[in-house]
Amino acid sequence: MVGVLLLFEWLVPYRDNWGMTWRFLLRRDLIFIVVNGAFIGIFSYGFAYLALWISALTNGPLSGSSVWLQVIVALLVFEAMQYGIHRIMHENGTSLTNWLWRTHSIHHLPQQLYVVMHAVGHPFNAVIIRLCVQLLPLWILGFDPFPVLISSSIIALHGTVSHLNIDMRIGWANYLFVGPELHRYHHSANTNEAVNFAATLSIYDLFFGTFLYKPGKPPEGLGLAAEDGYPGQVDPLASMLFPLSTQPVETSSVR
Repeated sequence: MVGVLLLFEWLVPYRDNWGMTWRFLLRRDLIFIVVNGAFIGIFSYGFAYLALWISALTNGPLSGSSVWLQVIVALLVFEAMQYGIHRIMHENGTSLTNWLWRTHSIHHLPQQLYVVMHAVGHPFNAVIIRLCVQLLPLWILGFDPFPVLISSSIIALHGTVSHLNIDMRIGWANYLFVGPELHRYHHSANTNEAVNFAATLSIYDLFFGTFLYKPGKPPEGLGLAAEDGYPGQVDPLASMLFPLSTQPVETSSVR
């Protein structure tokens, strides 16, 4: 799947300067893939097993209901939780939100956007998302294992597609789903444009006024700048240590 997407990115890139290069692949992307694979892999399998175990043993309002009803509700609930924690990560003003942003900001360092770059991120960020977005709703609502598997697969696939460096336009469907057109603005170097906090469904951004859609017009630039106090694009070690630092960084009302 990733190989096919990489081939399309190579054949018909949306922006040449946003594409994957050997430098970024070897000195950044693969390192994050290995580190996150080693760190998150254990937790991911553990969280997946725990999620299925909770959904199998926990009775809640949705236990035993229609599979597709549970899938729809799971997507709505998981996305609501994801939107909330994701937006909080971009806020500033307290020591907790500042630390959450430091953890999440690693995913925003690259000044490119392509399918493999999706793996760039701090393992702490992934653990927080899984705890807050996946396990809590499972425990409260009592989803069954199969609907959880379907909804989780949809969310994972959609997260990969939204980072594609391909001229994929879905028109009016952007008001329902988060595609590359919307997610590119979330990675904008202009913090006033870095909204669109939803990962799969656009309805929460529309409802809370954080929706930005400019048909056919991409952001002028992507990523975070080292001169604002962030690690460089190709410095995985500094990126991993960044959440532990107290060095001030340039922020705005969003970051």
